[in-house]
Amino acid sequence: MSDSKCSDIHVTPELLQRYDRPGPRYTSYPTAPVWKEDFGDSEYRKALTRAAGHEDDPLSVYVHIPFCHERCAFCGCNVIIGRKEGLADAYLDYVIREMEAVAKALGRRKRVLQVHWGGGTPTYLDLSQMQRLFNAIGGTFAIDPNAELALEMDPRVTSQEQIALLRSMGFNRVSMGVQDLDPNVQCEIHRNQTEEQTRQLFAWCREAGFGGINFDLIYGLPGQELPNWEETIRKVIEIGPDRIAVYSYAYLPDRLRNQRHIDVDKLPKATLKLELFSAARRLFLEAGYSAIGMDHFAKPHDELAIAMRERRLHRNFMGYTVVPAPEMLGFGTSAIGEIGGCFAQNEKKLSRYYQAIDAGKFPTACGIALTQDDVIRKYVIKQLMCNFYLDFAELESLFGVEYSVYFAAEDETLKSTLDEGFISRESGALRVLPLGQVFIRNIAMVFDAYLPKVTTQFSRTV
Repeated sequence: MSDSKCSDIHVTPELLQRYDRPGPRYTSYPTAPVWKEDFGDSEYRKALTRAAGHEDDPLSVYVHIPFCHERCAFCGCNVIIGRKEGLADAYLDYVIREMEAVAKALGRRKRVLQVHWGGGTPTYLDLSQMQRLFNAIGGTFAIDPNAELALEMDPRVTSQEQIALLRSMGFNRVSMGVQDLDPNVQCEIHRNQTEEQTRQLFAWCREAGFGGINFDLIYGLPGQELPNWEETIRKVIEIGPDRIAVYSYAYLPDRLRNQRHIDVDKLPKATLKLELFSAARRLFLEAGYSAIGMDHFAKPHDELAIAMRERRLHRNFMGYTVVPAPEMLGFGTSAIGEIGGCFAQNEKKLSRYYQAIDAGKFPTACGIALTQDDVIRKYVIKQLMCNFYLDFAELESLFGVEYSVYFAAEDETLKSTLDEGFISRESGALRVLPLGQVFIRNIAMVFDAYLPKVTTQFSRTV
C-alpha cells in the first residue's frame, strides 16, 4: 500500500487507518443528531421573540426548494420528485405564508445581508415563480443593497433566460452541481450531465456578470479512478470557476434509500479515496487556488480567500461566507435556521409542513436551545474549521474563559495530534497545519461534548 501525497501533505496508510472514521461534518454545533423533537412551534416562537429584541442585527435568509425532476443515486439532500402541475405554485403559497408569520414575530428586525436558495433544484422554478419568490422576500424583509444573493443550479435544467432574470433581480453568486465530468461515473450515480452543459451554464453566468461562481465536486463516488478524476480537475481548472467545493461522498444507504442503487463494490477504498482528494488539492493549489476550510478552494482574489488570510471566514448552513449576519432564517421543508440562541429545522415531509402552517403554527420539527457551553464550543469548532486558528485571548475576551483551564481535558487529548503534525501550539494560539487540515473533522471532534453519546451513523472523516 503506497503513501498518499500532495504538495503539502503526506498521509501514511497507518495514519489513515487510525483517523479515517465516522464523524460529523460540523455544519452546526451541537450537531443535528442531538437536536430535540420536542422543540416545536412554542420554542421557535420564543426564539423569534428573543431575536426581535436585536432589531439592528442583520439576518440571512435560506429558502429550500425541494423539487427535482429526477433523483440522483448519490444524493443526500431532502428532495421531492415533482412532476405534478401546480406543485411549485402551491409550495410557494406556503413558503410565503411562513415567511410572513416569521417576519411578524420579528417585528422591526428586517435587514437581510444574505439570501440563498437551495434544494433540490431552485431552477426547477419557472421565471414567474422565481420572480414571485424574490418579490415575496423583498416585500417581507429589507434586502440590503450590498447583500449576497446566491442559489444552487443544475446545469441540466437551467436556462439562459433564468440566468438573465436572476441577475436582473440582483443575484450575484451561483453554485453549480458538477460532481464529476467522467460519463462513466455519471452513469453510476444516475446523473448524466455533459461537459458541454456545464461549460455552457458557466459561460452564461459569466456573461451575465456573476462573480463567486462555485462548482461542487464529489470524491469517493462509484467508478472513480485517479487518472479520470485528475482529468476532471484539469477541465474544471480550464473552465475557471472562482470557487470549488470538493466534498467527501457520504454513503449512507441505511438512511438514504436512493443510495441503495449505488454499486458498493465500485466505491473507492479508503486509500484511493484519499488519493482522489490529494490529487484535487495538489492540482488546485498548483493552479493558484487557495485552500479554504476543510474542502473548498478559491482563487486568491476571491473574497473567501481574502477572508481566510485575514482569519475572518465564517460558516453557516449555506456554506463558507464572509457575510457578518449572525443569525439565519430557514423557510420551506427541511430548512434549518439559527435564531434567538437556537437551531430549528422545519418538517421534512411536505404534508406535515402544510398542516402546521394551515393550523397557524410554525412548521418546526426539531431544534435545540444552546447553552453557554454550546456557544463556546461552537465558536472554537468554527474557528478551527474556518480559519485553522484559535486565538486564546480572543476566546477569553468573548466568553471570559481561559483556554488552558476550560479545555484542559481536550488539550490533553490534542497532544497526540501535535505528535502527528496536525496542529502546532503557538504563543497564545492553536494553529492547524496542512496535514491537520485533511483531518480537521477529527480535531473538531475533540471539542464535541455530545459525541460520546451520539449513536447516529456519520460519514467518514476522510
